Amino acid sequence: MEKKISIGLEIHINLKEKIFSCVETCQKGIKPNSQVGLWELGYLGTLPLLNPNCIELALKLALVSQMKVNHLIIFDRKIYNYYDLPKGYQITQYRKPLANDGFLPIITPFGIKNIPLKSIQLEEDTAKSFYTDQGIELDFNRSGNPLIELVTDPIFHDTDEVINFVRQLQNLLRYLDISEAKMEKGQLRMDLNFSLNLANDYQTPRYEVKNLNSLSNVVKAIQCEIIKHQQLFKKKLAPPTSQTLGFDEKKQTTFSQREKTDYFYLPEANIPPIEIKAKDLQRIAKKIPILPWNRWEKLIEGGMDNLTANLIIEKALLLKTIDFLQKKQKISDFQIKDWAAFFLNYINPLFGDEDFLLFQKRYQSYFRLFQLFKEKKLEQKEVKIISEKLHTSKLSLASLRRKYQKVKISINQKQVFQLLKELWNEDLKQKHYLNPQKVQNYLLGQIKKQFPQLDMTKVNDLVNEFINKV
Repeated sequence: MEKKISIGLEIHINLKEKIFSCVETCQKGIKPNSQVGLWELGYLGTLPLLNPNCIELALKLALVSQMKVNHLIIFDRKIYNYYDLPKGYQITQYRKPLANDGFLPIITPFGIKNIPLKSIQLEEDTAKSFYTDQGIELDFNRSGNPLIELVTDPIFHDTDEVINFVRQLQNLLRYLDISEAKMEKGQLRMDLNFSLNLANDYQTPRYEVKNLNSLSNVVKAIQCEIIKHQQLFKKKLAPPTSQTLGFDEKKQTTFSQREKTDYFYLPEANIPPIEIKAKDLQRIAKKIPILPWNRWEKLIEGGMDNLTANLIIEKALLLKTIDFLQKKQKISDFQIKDWAAFFLNYINPLFGDEDFLLFQKRYQSYFRLFQLFKEKKLEQKEVKIISEKLHTSKLSLASLRRKYQKVKISINQKQVFQLLKELWNEDLKQKHYLNPQKVQNYLLGQIKKQFPQLDMTKVNDLVNEFINKV
């Protein structure tokens, strides 16, 4: 059965500070309803206090996405009565979004593709609803969290396109320090708007699946809806009217929450219009580093293969270190591949995307460690333990080298061969015939007792040479 699905996205990006009050942004792992202010609960007499940092972060994303910024910021009240909104309205931007009509370049197997964006706007989050057999439970910790809502038209036609776009958007948000964008922490959620065409006489209206909190749930929700409508089509039943759906993770199925309704909007009288001047946009633009797709093009033009370039672009923290070290004139474009390999093996396992400040504080030590490794002055095991200690202790690189680096002295071959002659006998020769590895290890152990500071890798070569001669 042929099918055509059209998917539009509403992506809600959670920022680090609440947008209209002084309460800290809710973080995962705290007790329900323990981190919420009077504004979020709709107490009479409380007024919104706009956080300018939220506006700046949203403008940064708009500039990166080549969007047309509206130079007058206006907020609206989205009026609706629902359990998760004690005030009876949500502050959003309906009449005039922050920015319109742009695109976000993403990297595909066929090169760079520009994904059109419809709008970016700021709004406050609502409480979190839990649907149980007993009813609806609410946690207001999330209420009032600042959201950048990024909207696309229904331009996606399969889930692979959606997943690739969202993953690269997440990486961009981390790279630009807009959001950690971790779906498992609720820092990025998605609403899917979709319609399905199975045949000329089976075309669905637009449905919306709300608050998908993982990429796997995005795929499952779409698959579930496709199967549901295919079954309806086979039974010659009409599709349901336009409605808002949820996704039940336990049952792995979508469910109807309510029919789609038109909301009523009023201007937000307690927040006056805010003018965005050209100099404000110029100041924000100056802080934007080289963007991932531009870096990718530069790497490919420099002769790097697609697989390696993609691996570098996928790591926000790695991109930050490259940009930082190049500004410090530590690495050239030709050294990026070597630095990336070193970073991914020895630094990335220790750091999260949010740990860039820790890297900045000790970047000279990490870069010197990279140089020593490239010069083959340190073994892999030594680099691993020293990089771990750099991350967890305040000791200097020099101190850690003295503590953990083996001191390698030049090998006196005559002394080693002399000791091997003294150890070698007919009995050892017979044992070597039966179990050569055991004898090899025995000889290495005896040499190590006599010369503990020797490089045992080179000693092993000498032992092989000796055995081959006798």
